[in-house]
Amino acid sequence: MEQFRQAAKRIDASDVVLLLREVYPEGVRGRNEAEALIAFDREFVDPAPEWHGFMAETVADHLLRRSQPAGVVTPEKANWLMRAIAPAGRAVTPGGLQALVRTIEQAAEIPAVLSAFAIRALWLDGAGREPHPLDAQDVALLRSILEAVKTAVSQEEAEALFDLHDAVAAVRNHAAFDDLFFRAIVNYLASASGCETPPRKEALAREPRRGYAGQIGAECAAWLAARIMRDGRPTFPERALLALMDDSAEPDPSSQRSQY
Repeated sequence: MEQFRQAAKRIDASDVVLLLREVYPEGVRGRNEAEALIAFDREFVDPAPEWHGFMAETVADHLLRRSQPAGVVTPEKANWLMRAIAPAGRAVTPGGLQALVRTIEQAAEIPAVLSAFAIRALWLDGAGREPHPLDAQDVALLRSILEAVKTAVSQEEAEALFDLHDAVAAVRNHAAFDDLFFRAIVNYLASASGCETPPRKEALAREPRRGYAGQIGAECAAWLAARIMRDGRPTFPERALLALMDDSAEPDPSSQRSQY
């Protein structure tokens, strides 16, 4: 590993092959090696795409197959991963984000704080610039994070979604973001209010049913109003949420796009 650290701040596909063959032929052997690998990722300016995949799979393997309990991200594992890939609150690198998403996708169980952390990580790139528009790849990553959890959207995730939404509201994002945000928040509100909801993946793939007016609890309605009005400028998907709560026929975020 040290020879790579002393080399130029660039790693290509052949370097990844060498790492696999000579440095990590059996994966990382403990928490210290995993931390060193994640720290090493921060030293690169523009690593090859193969590096991101290698790092993501290696970190997920360490957490889910080489650390007990197998297949489960415990709160302790989640706290370690979040501290390791975002030390002192720094931005998550592309490699760190892929490691985070890969772990979430492969885990049988994760704490809500980890998926909420991953959602917020999307608005900070490796250089720490914010906000930047969410493109198709970002929205695909967000969908992967959300769909990996089987239960309804949690309050932690809903809070993170509003933080992400507000952070990028002033820039033009990929059109699919509005729909995904809208559906995820409706899923949280309905579940938290005791309404029957479809499985999360199904809920995120279709328009929510109308008729929630009168079924959303007062506490959830107050929570929604507070999040929507905290910047004083409701966006189109936020207005769609209010309309749905009022059982209104319009607006529908899939039929019109925000002009941020």
